[in-house]
Amino acid sequence: MKIQETKIPNVVPKIIDQSKQVLAENVIKNIYPLFNDIYNSKTKEYKELKLSLKNKKDNIVKEKNILQSSINLYKRKKKISKLLDHIERLIDSGLIYDNIIKHEMTILLKIINKLSDEKLDENLKSTLKIISKRFTSKL
Repeated sequence: MKIQETKIPNVVPKIIDQSKQVLAENVIKNIYPLFNDIYNSKTKEYKELKLSLKNKKDNIVKEKNILQSSINLYKRKKKISKLLDHIERLIDSGLIYDNIIKHEMTILLKIINKLSDEKLDENLKSTLKIISKRFTSKL
């Protein structure tokens, strides 16, 4: 029988603990690069996913702000439309020909786009009040 020489260390009962240590180190030396490559690829993938998530969150915030401003603009336009409808109703009913109301509505129409939302609400209430007074006094 021919004895082949290998790189496997000879195990002698006296040095069994040391042999286990050497064998474990050899296994780690051979397997460590594999785990290191896998670990590096997973951490790189994790960082890319984290960056992608951050970008998507930023896009969502931007789109939310755009939508919020569009909603606010829509509400404002709706208030202006209501106010103009009420003024039209005043004109149709003949109330607008009163000098005080005519002057007030003329100024209001000139600056309607510059008014704040609170002022628009206030003017809506006042025109509704004028209209309701007029039609309740007719009855």
